[in-house]
Amino acid sequence: MTEVTVVYSPWYILGVFLANGIGLVLTVFCLVRMADARRSTGNRVLLVFGAAWGLIETARDDALFVLATAVHLRDDRVLFYLAPGLLLTIGAMLIAVAVLGVAAAWPRTLWTICAGVTVGLLASGMVVQSVLSARSGYVTSIDVPDVVAVAAGLTAIIAVAVWLATGATERWAMAMPILVVAAAMTVAQYMMAGEVTVDLSETVDDASGAPPLTLIFITVAALGVRMIALTVLSITDEDRVERDAEAYEGARRAMRP
Repeated sequence: MTEVTVVYSPWYILGVFLANGIGLVLTVFCLVRMADARRSTGNRVLLVFGAAWGLIETARDDALFVLATAVHLRDDRVLFYLAPGLLLTIGAMLIAVAVLGVAAAWPRTLWTICAGVTVGLLASGMVVQSVLSARSGYVTSIDVPDVVAVAAGLTAIIAVAVWLATGATERWAMAMPILVVAAAMTVAQYMMAGEVTVDLSETVDDASGAPPLTLIFITVAALGVRMIALTVLSITDEDRVERDAEAYEGARRAMRP
């Protein structure tokens, strides 16, 4: 078994960190607001979806970017099989929406930590799946004990971040999860990519898949969608929360004897 060569380019690492950071800004933006009972149910559901998508999609797509730009298997033949990952992403999104929805409805410590652990496991799993999506014409595998250790650390960090950010009112409780999880996810993506091994004695038929350049375009486009989503939510949120707060207070006054 031969370990792959991982190229640690400072500019690529910075780019991955910033891309992860944008996804985490979107996630924390939604986590902070989704537990606000003054908001309409529809708005809170939208924020739950935004939090889940921001974390899961970021973990997957940025891991794919790392694989396309930093990992060298056999550069002339490397392809990326994306279909299983897309299906798993949808499944992980639905699970994340369910657990974050519970945390939004009952923002207590138990539920937020349980939600954080769950989405942390899902995000870590998406990184692992992305790392294993490369096809080089040889049998590839991954060092399971080391990957499990990295995934466990990332899961713990995400769990604490979700607990801190859900319904947070202090700036440090919003900023710290963004910076820490973005850094931890970047480290985890590169570390897991480095755990891939190739068996040069056994070949497989991997004729299908996306080439590295196509994958880079896909992941950059996904980053653009994240930025647009964050911009739209930020612009529209202020007016919406004011209207929802007025409606909430009006309903409370109407219920008073």
